Parts: sequence; C-alpha cells; structure tokens
Amino acid sequence: MSNLKKRSSLSTTTSDSQTNLEVNQEQTTIKIEPVNTQKKLLYTWNEIPDWQKDNEHIVGGYVRETNSIRECLQSLLYLHNESINIYTHFLPGLCFLATCIFDKFAIKNFDTTTWIDYMAIDFFFFGAFSCLILSSTFHCFKSHSSRVSVFGNKLDYLGIVILIVCSMISILYYAFHDSNKLFYSFTLIIFCFGVSCTIASFDDTFRSREWRPYRAGLFVAFGLSALLPIMGGIIKYGFHETWTRIQMKWVILEGIFYIFGAFLYSIRFPERLAPGAFDFVGHSHQIFHVLVVIAALCHLVALMNSYELVHTNLLSNST
Repeated sequence: MSNLKKRSSLSTTTSDSQTNLEVNQEQTTIKIEPVNTQKKLLYTWNEIPDWQKDNEHIVGGYVRETNSIRECLQSLLYLHNESINIYTHFLPGLCFLATCIFDKFAIKNFDTTTWIDYMAIDFFFFGAFSCLILSSTFHCFKSHSSRVSVFGNKLDYLGIVILIVCSMISILYYAFHDSNKLFYSFTLIIFCFGVSCTIASFDDTFRSREWRPYRAGLFVAFGLSALLPIMGGIIKYGFHETWTRIQMKWVILEGIFYIFGAFLYSIRFPERLAPGAFDFVGHSHQIFHVLVVIAALCHLVALMNSYELVHTNLLSNST
C-alpha cells in the first residue's frame, strides 16, 4: 500500500511537471511571436467609411478617418490623394497674403494714388487669400471625421463667396470710379447675393438634397450678376469704353478658366477614363484647383490694368 501511494504521488508529480512544461512552452511561444502594430497611412476606396466616399474613380491614396487633428497635420508630410489639392491652394494663398502685406512694393505708385487704392486692391488680395486658405484647410482636415468634413465644406463654400465678392467689388471701384451711384448700387447687389449664398452654404436645410437645385440656382445667379455692371457700363459709357475700363478680355479669360475647371470636376475627367491612374496626380479636383489660381491671377491682371488706366487718365487730365 505504501509503495502504491508513492507511485501515485510520483505519477501525479510527473503529470504536474509535464503540464507545467507544456504551459511554459506555450507561454514561451506566445512571447516570441512577432506582433505588427504599425498603422497603415493610406487606404483604398473599399476600406474607407461611406461618408468619405465622393469620387469612385479615385481608387486609392485615402487617409482614412483619423479623429485626430495631429494625424491630419501629419498627413501634410506624406503623399496622398488630397496632397496636391492642399498645396495648390495653400502656397498661392500665402503668396496673396504676402503681396497684401507688402502691397507698397507690389503696386505701382502714381502721384494720384491714395490709401483707398491700396484698400481696393488689398480687398481682392484678401478675398483670394481667404478662398485659397479655407480650401486648403478643408482638404487637410476633411479626413478627421464626418462632422469636421461637413463644417470644412461649408467654409470652403464661404471662401468661394468671399473671393467672388471681393473680386467683383475691387474691379468695379475702378470701372465706375467717376460714378459713385453705379458703384454703390452694384456693390449692394453683389453683397446681397454674397450673403444669400453664405446662408445657403451654412444652413442645413438649404444643404439638403431637396434644396440642391435651389442652392445651385442661387450660385449660378450670383455668377451671372457680374453681367449687371457690364450692361450698366455699356449703357453709360458705351461698349468700347466699358471693355477697356473692366479689362474684359482678362475677365472673360478668368471666367473661362473657372467654368472649364468646374466642368472637368463635374464630369470627373480624366480619372473616369482610367480609375486608379490619377489617384495621386492629375485628377479633376486638382486640375480645378490649379485653374482657380490661374483665374485669380487673370483677375489680378485686369484689376492692376484698370487701376493704372484710371490713374494715367487722371494724370493726363490734370496736365
């Protein structure tokens, strides 16, 4: 009996030892198994949430929802499908700001130039800066969350409104420099359209699918309101004089760039021809951004030409 107890005890001890050995071996195996905790930077169309999906022809290069301001800012340091959208507006925006700050070096000075001239031209610089910076900010932080993306999109539209208002009012100041009544009348009309479009951009009711045609119609009417001062100028000064005062050739070229860029963006060209080929470089939104900057430069040329024309005539009339 004593020997039987010893054998049983020995068997139990041996069994426990084997069990402990197996557990230790399993623990050792778990400890040495490599674990990959590195987070992906870029994702495909099928890997992002539905609220981020906008253009199915852009297949990859997405920064997936971050819920982090820091991660959105870090995305500035690597290439993704919004990188060019960000920098094509951020860098020119800084240039417009610098020109506004150092306007005395950028604007030709006449004996008749006053602080009002600097204010009128800086008004355009402010509009261009606001539009481009709000746009680049939206594209930088749109991957944060749905809530931030929606708000950023509203700011993006606000920037467009600011640019249109500032562009039109600045050049109308020189087009109607000798007719305050016409200048203030058209300025009031443009300002009212700007306020209406701002409300349409921020009000969630106007942003709903049912109100989309009305919102689009309002923005189209805002753009077409530029025809009013042109017609007013033709009635008062004649076609040739109005063409010269407003520098119509540059204004028309500006409009062509805006419309062509918006058209490419609306039909998703060229990425619709080869989905995935233009994910990082060359898709329609990037082209639209570049054409917006070119259009703004066209307006700047028109504005500076109008400014110089007015002061050249003032000097010639005073002698």
